[in-house]
Amino acid sequence: MGKLDKLPYKVLFYLGFFIVIIFIGLSYWQLSSHYDDKNTLDNISKYETLLKVSISDINSFSEFQYVQIDDTITIEHSWLLRSRVNNGQNGYNRVDLVVDSRSNYMVVNRGWVPLNFAIDSIDKLENLKYIGKLMSYDIQTIGQDDISDSNYLFRIDKFFIESEKNIPLQVFYLTLTEECGMNVECINLNEPYDAPHLSYAFQWLFFAICLTIVILRKNKLI
Repeated sequence: MGKLDKLPYKVLFYLGFFIVIIFIGLSYWQLSSHYDDKNTLDNISKYETLLKVSISDINSFSEFQYVQIDDTITIEHSWLLRSRVNNGQNGYNRVDLVVDSRSNYMVVNRGWVPLNFAIDSIDKLENLKYIGKLMSYDIQTIGQDDISDSNYLFRIDKFFIESEKNIPLQVFYLTLTEECGMNVECINLNEPYDAPHLSYAFQWLFFAICLTIVILRKNKLI
């Protein structure tokens, strides 16, 4: 402790290493995100047998199950999911709340639409096959809250939609993988957005190493 008491830049030493710990934490977060994305891709490829199911059956299946909804479907409401990119173009994902003939509700991510997509032009009787993968709902950690009575969403949040529409939803929502409708581009789940998590992980680790060297040199410890 005597050596630490005599440091010429004591504030830099303690504050600097606090920041170093933050950088290391950010590096670990990005590395974890990289492996989470890899595991998601691996899991998506597990379920390639198409099963015909009803909305009420969804809770008995696993995430990423490949299904076709075998019932008459009506669109109750539509939203635009913000900040979606497709082939370098900004846009939205069209998200529908649908109901079957037995009043079972389900959320459907139809796919990507451009920024000029007119939500008021949606054909609520559009006939689709509703083929796709079951997906887990988003969980809010940080970011903006979804707003009541808005045509826009920041995330596909089960609890928000249930509260907004006063209805129960299934455990999973459906992301369509084919026949997504007029002016909608299907999401290719086998080629998701390739976020550069690994590059960011090394970047934060590099910052941590550089800052550590500066702290030690300033305090004449190396």
